[in-house]
Amino acid sequence: MIYWLPNESGKKEEKNTENNSVIIIGANGSGKSKLGAWIEQQDLEKVHRIGAQRKLNFDENIQLKNYEEAEKLVFYGSSTQLDKGYRWEWGKKLTTKLIDDFEYVLAALIALKNNQNDEFVEKCKEAEKGGKENPKSPITVVDNLKKVWNEVFPHREITLKDSKFYTKLKNIEYSSTEMSDGERSVLYLASQVLTVPENKILIIDEPELHLHRSIMNRLWKILEEMRKDCLFIYITHDTEFASLHSNSIKMMAKTGNCKKL
Repeated sequence: MIYWLPNESGKKEEKNTENNSVIIIGANGSGKSKLGAWIEQQDLEKVHRIGAQRKLNFDENIQLKNYEEAEKLVFYGSSTQLDKGYRWEWGKKLTTKLIDDFEYVLAALIALKNNQNDEFVEKCKEAEKGGKENPKSPITVVDNLKKVWNEVFPHREITLKDSKFYTKLKNIEYSSTEMSDGERSVLYLASQVLTVPENKILIIDEPELHLHRSIMNRLWKILEEMRKDCLFIYITHDTEFASLHSNSIKMMAKTGNCKKL
């Protein structure tokens, strides 16, 4: 997949990789987040950036929307202002704006699951009309979310009931609003990745935020496996996270440009 980095002169340089993950490492103040924003600006429709400043609180009662509307709210920050500039306040807060889209992300996840189930029902009806065998039930986006969750939290179960998320640990069930920061972070990041349209470049600024190292690496490994159509670009200062991604291309950020490690 093609992506872009600035060269030493600050000019756009096209890169190509067979891998589906790139890690950009840098110390605090090295310009990593600005570099992530720069990459996004090269193709605003192709790139979806999950900023480091992300709010992890949401209402237990998710306001349902159709997938198209929810997708626009996540991607643009609005269902009417279809311009990435709106999401980042027209360039004023490209790296500092607190993104508050958790409920939109979950609404997109639920809408996509409903669309997948509706499509299955229609196929069953067509099969019955023609006297054919019903198709196999689909693996929905929520099924994939549960798979991710079970990989990250093998002793906890996540369920979706009446558009509400619940977690169960040792037969004790609690609502999504009672989740820990780590649990909410996994729910948010996994839902973002699983609902994004095909063939996007995903920039994740601080993939380690709110996550224990053992959880973090399991999470991103399974998400990369599920979304092989996407390119993951991680912006991080965590060298251990980079070392555990043995197949990733690794770059060192230094004041506005990158050098391959």
